[in-house]
Amino acid sequence: MSDLATRVADSVRQHFVSLSCVQDLPDSEIRKVLVFSGFVVEIADEWFYITAGHILRRIRTAQKTGSTFDAWRLGDHTAGNKFNGMAVPYDFQLDQWCVIEDEDQGLDYAAVHIGGLYRRQLEVGGISPLKKAAWATPDMNHDHWVLAGIPSESVSYDGITNIAARFVAAPLSSTAAPPLAGPRSQNQFYALLADGGEEAVRDIDGMSGGPVFMLKHEDGKWKYGVIGVQSGWYRADRTIVACPFASFAVALEEAIQSALQHNSSAEAQPVLPKPSTGGPAESTRGGSGKSSSS
Repeated sequence: MSDLATRVADSVRQHFVSLSCVQDLPDSEIRKVLVFSGFVVEIADEWFYITAGHILRRIRTAQKTGSTFDAWRLGDHTAGNKFNGMAVPYDFQLDQWCVIEDEDQGLDYAAVHIGGLYRRQLEVGGISPLKKAAWATPDMNHDHWVLAGIPSESVSYDGITNIAARFVAAPLSSTAAPPLAGPRSQNQFYALLADGGEEAVRDIDGMSGGPVFMLKHEDGKWKYGVIGVQSGWYRADRTIVACPFASFAVALEEAIQSALQHNSSAEAQPVLPKPSTGGPAESTRGGSGKSSSS
């Protein structure tokens, strides 16, 4: 399976983009480097970056308590970046994101439009978006599942400019919802690290927002589709939690098409709608009966 995971990584790395920054903690000289996992999709001929919603909630909460963030970058290194490892500088603005996060219901999504120079730089760097034909669902017939992302255990920072990290594709096997999942199981699916998964990653912390892919061998070829956004895990039994991607993508597509139809300017960029109800929760994850975000 490790050989297969390696081949999968070589195929899906073109869709994966990291989001990194440096956090300055309040009343401290400590600078903390953060690297988030995510991926790029194409909807209505536009590019969008997808990750987990709780990441945005944590950033907002940290800002409220005095932390500042800078040196935001979009990383296309996994796709074979041709610019000597230099990432794409990114003007991160929280109010530009569409965040759907409800911890009690198990929803955990975030999306932002990637256009203009950002898109062009990522294209030159080798990034290719996942198109609608690659949207899949967890209940589809499959041979394997794989989680792609950057675990925090692999991240290092020289304290000045260089951030190093390792992209992994960890094999998964589907499993039933943990007893404590409750109503969240209606909006989530679950997996265990498959045999050999520990060779790729010991701790999946930091892989939240990464895509979960399904693989199927048909007509002598391996085919893949994105089925989920990794959200968290039950650390004690190493059960990974993911939110189905296709349902979110369809809702996002409808909202984007509606926005574009009402936009009279050909040069204007689509604006993602804000959630109509239930904005990002401010409570921290964890506690009795709840998975921890990764």
